[in-house]
Amino acid sequence: MQAKLIVIVLSICCGLSLLAAAPAGAAQRIDLKVLLLGANGTEPSFSAWQAQLKREGVPFDQLVATSGHTPITPESLSTTLPEGTQEARYQAVIVATGGLPRCDEEGVCASALAPEEWTALQSFEQTFNVRQVTAYTFPSPEVGLNPPTFAGPLDGVDATLTPAGQSAFPYLKGTVTIGAGTWGYEATPIEAASYSTLLTDPDGASLVGVFTHPDGRQELVQTFDSNSFQIHSQLLRHGELAWVTRGTYFGDQRNYLEMHIDDVFLGDDIWDPVNHVTDFNPADAVRMTAADVTKAVEWSRANGLRIDNLFNGGGSVAAAEANGGSDPLLAAFQANKTAFNWISHTYDHPNLDCSTRAFIDSEITDNVNWATTTGIPTVASELVTGEHSGLANLIPGSPGTIDPPSIDEAAPVARNGTLAAGLYEYGITATSPNGETVAATTTARVPVGERGITRGSTVLEWDAICKATGYRIYRRSLPDGAWAMIGTVAQPANPARDTGPTILRYRDAGAAGSTTDPPSVNTAKIGPYGQNPNFSNAIRDTGVRYLGADASKPYPVTPTSTTGPVWPAGAQFIDGTARVFPRHPTNVYYNVATRAQELDEYNFLYLPPSLGGGCVESPTNTCRTSPATWEDVVAAESQRIFGLMMGNDPRPHYFHQTNLAESDQAEGAVFYPVLDAALATYNRYFNSSAPIVQLLPTALAVLLGRQDAWATASTGSVVGYVEGSRVTVVNRTAAAVQAPITGTEAGTVYGGSRSGWVGFAAGTSTRRAAVAWPAPPPPPPPAPLAAPLDVVAGVEHADTVSK
Repeated sequence: MQAKLIVIVLSICCGLSLLAAAPAGAAQRIDLKVLLLGANGTEPSFSAWQAQLKREGVPFDQLVATSGHTPITPESLSTTLPEGTQEARYQAVIVATGGLPRCDEEGVCASALAPEEWTALQSFEQTFNVRQVTAYTFPSPEVGLNPPTFAGPLDGVDATLTPAGQSAFPYLKGTVTIGAGTWGYEATPIEAASYSTLLTDPDGASLVGVFTHPDGRQELVQTFDSNSFQIHSQLLRHGELAWVTRGTYFGDQRNYLEMHIDDVFLGDDIWDPVNHVTDFNPADAVRMTAADVTKAVEWSRANGLRIDNLFNGGGSVAAAEANGGSDPLLAAFQANKTAFNWISHTYDHPNLDCSTRAFIDSEITDNVNWATTTGIPTVASELVTGEHSGLANLIPGSPGTIDPPSIDEAAPVARNGTLAAGLYEYGITATSPNGETVAATTTARVPVGERGITRGSTVLEWDAICKATGYRIYRRSLPDGAWAMIGTVAQPANPARDTGPTILRYRDAGAAGSTTDPPSVNTAKIGPYGQNPNFSNAIRDTGVRYLGADASKPYPVTPTSTTGPVWPAGAQFIDGTARVFPRHPTNVYYNVATRAQELDEYNFLYLPPSLGGGCVESPTNTCRTSPATWEDVVAAESQRIFGLMMGNDPRPHYFHQTNLAESDQAEGAVFYPVLDAALATYNRYFNSSAPIVQLLPTALAVLLGRQDAWATASTGSVVGYVEGSRVTVVNRTAAAVQAPITGTEAGTVYGGSRSGWVGFAAGTSTRRAAVAWPAPPPPPPPAPLAAPLDVVAGVEHADTVSK
């Protein structure tokens, strides 16, 4: 629950005489920058506006009015240029909470700003016609509202835009739902002539409105709190920003959704909801069918959205070899190839963390060549490796363990051993410095040899596992013999060769071993590791320029290191010749096709052992206190996706082909319910002026690079200002800079305004504002100096401003 607001009444009227009078008709210049004010910097509304300004790319200064802060003065807000032009240093003011209250340990509260600072702000806004947003305030005459008719939680309230609100938020259909945990106030305007309600509750009370002060200043007032993750914040912030800047500003907003489906043409391991483990038996692997392709095409067309298939051609080749030379899944995709986008995911999906340069080269080129041969359209310069392998992994995450080996062969012979003829089951595990995997298993029958020989041996072969320290071999006789650990094999010095992983062998000649079961839980955790030294060279060899990574993890600036500076989670960066674009992981797991599988694995991962799960509380991990329902899972995951769509964030969400499989079953293909829920939320609130934008990997990687470069340039290398209808941009660097800009003739129309990325050459460039900055209103009559700030007694409030 967000806190109730401490009420500070500002008895400041119009102390404009404190600002030096400007010559009549003096020209004005308004800098394209926003001023964000907070009392302590921890207010939810302050953080929400920080996030909004950053996500749209709006230059801003923030002032947290803690004790000893640099005071706000007329000189800090404006100046007069040598030729007499008045320059406003800010085009908009955003105040986190009305009056910016700050309380001492005894609960005595006062404004964090001195009266003369408020006077300077108000005088500045009136002189330059600068608007203000007060992001959360108590209703009072100072903001044009009567005392509240209700104070309390507004969770789940469906508020409605008025006709004026529809104009201010042209991208919305009309409903704005207030998110859970929101405290707010309902009130009515004192005078309709000076207060324009934008958002009302079901009883008609104002929740958001614009108050025109007697001196002509305009203030957008919101009477409920927000943090950056709440749905009402996600819906309203863009429109409030456009209003307070008068629609012309550096920055832009689009709502993106990219859906990557990994492992297409492979069969994936599947979750066993009975034993609560991943089933690694290749015979049980799940792979899409032609019917699943039909479902994907129908869903894509019905929603007007593209699905990106990340393909492994080797999976199709293997399927064809096992199916008399043909792969029905390939045929189905070939018939619908233009309905999808195609991105290379390597030929066989191997782990590349230990691979040689030549092997990585072949995995990349073989997949692109296979696509060319089969008519699958792809771009050779775009790549996502299996499990993002080859790159560093500073946080080996859920589960953070190595996989058990995949047994390539179990060849029994009726000689060279003392193993009695019969049927045996073998298990092979891999070890790490921290534990041991579960076993990969296979069966082998030792035959009776010539002349009735009843003794023999079995030769086992498997691929070396990158990051393993060794292997253990288990055996039992079937149908009901006890397991025994019969031998070990050390990790080779070079677990990879140019043709792939090193092949390991073990001959079971019949040793008794020690009676023990293979592990039932994978404990072979691994620690952080740097990038494969061969990886960057292979990327360069094969012409890859755009490479996928995991958005939930940081990456080292020095790729092969595990110490030193890092690129933060979610950041794009350059790796050799490739620009790396992060992808958002999901809680729709790679090894689930049905609701039962997804729900069981979800609960296993998020419930503590006392409730049958494997979750362990930590600073970065919170366990559930009760089992999730299917509806809980869909709601959580769809809301996460929707929130990222609202973040001006083109980074893809990645799923796996298993999630689209078994679509002919009533509770199969778990991808669709999650995406349907996210799209239903989007379509409930947004109208056709704000369609979902989808970018291909090259374009989204370029956009991420531009966003990062602009975040640096906007701190001073590139500045802008508006004079009437002319927007001037000054690029102080020696090269052209790409900048996002809204409210000029540049770009395309989206959500009711024109915006886009524009290249600004070194020096000065000009654009035309769609709406000219208005002349200031006439000055009000003289008024007395500001009176002291008073705390209104008897108003219920929390001990702190926010929590």
